[in-house]
Amino acid sequence: MRLTRDDERARRICSLALEFMNASAPLASSEVARSFYPDLSPDSFRRAFSRDRAALAACGVMVRELPASGGESSWAVDEEGSYAQGAELEPLEAAALDVACQPLLESSSFPLAGDLRLALAKLTRAFAEASAVSATPRPEGRAFRELRSCLVGGHAAQATYTDAQGATTERTIAPYGLFELRGVRYLVAGRLDEQGLPVEGGERTYRVDRFASVRPLPTVPAPVPPDFCVEDWRRLPFQIGPSRALARFEVPAGREEDLEQAAGSQGTVGQEEGRTVWSVSVSDMDAAASWAVAMGLRPVSPDELVGSWRRLLEGVADSVG
Repeated sequence: MRLTRDDERARRICSLALEFMNASAPLASSEVARSFYPDLSPDSFRRAFSRDRAALAACGVMVRELPASGGESSWAVDEEGSYAQGAELEPLEAAALDVACQPLLESSSFPLAGDLRLALAKLTRAFAEASAVSATPRPEGRAFRELRSCLVGGHAAQATYTDAQGATTERTIAPYGLFELRGVRYLVAGRLDEQGLPVEGGERTYRVDRFASVRPLPTVPAPVPPDFCVEDWRRLPFQIGPSRALARFEVPAGREEDLEQAAGSQGTVGQEEGRTVWSVSVSDMDAAASWAVAMGLRPVSPDELVGSWRRLLEGVADSVG
């Protein structure tokens, strides 16, 4: 496909936005010219860059000139003028953003898919989770597309679902939010009765790949509750399924921030006998032991978890020896 001048400019502006938003330091004029305007003379570069900065400003990205250092100007994003402070995407907004960005993320001809994922990860943790899982996009199944469409449209779906025990049921659900964990997509949804009304306590998390079929019900409204937050439902890899026990892990000094970033809102941290202990519900003991090894945590209880952790470490030691 042949690109027009407008196409080329649109790509350049998108590239500029990603470059400035991800930059850890101001960009010198010579660096900007070399990276984005290699074929232009200095005067032409200044005019083109000025027009592109105006286009970025129209999109909400304000690029400001900083005082010259060594005779050369440098440029950086005006964070106060560009980024909303303390704003959180609502579930419906995150789903709509997902819909809008998926074609670019999945296009093999779009060279900035990786950079776009990093930028999106700054907006919603769902993208951050997906980015950490894989750098390459995965094909979307029909069930996922239908569920996402229902979520964005604010209506219910008639779904056939097979649970972890192999039982298959048909149910009417109200999609509330989507997230991804270790390459697996999950849906948080409420149950609806025959009149299309929410069933009290009917909210749960579903694995999207276990839906055999999904039929949208556009005439049955199913708005996302105003107090719903998908982060409250996001689970760690060892928390998928019924909770079996409350586990306790000792957190080594200096690992507190890493734990906070990885665990999100899951569990609580406290002090016990001069040590930092993280308590969290566990569904899969072996998965929790593996996660603890990867995070550098030491399980304290229950005994089953401690035993699984020790066996895992012994297996690693044997393989190395």
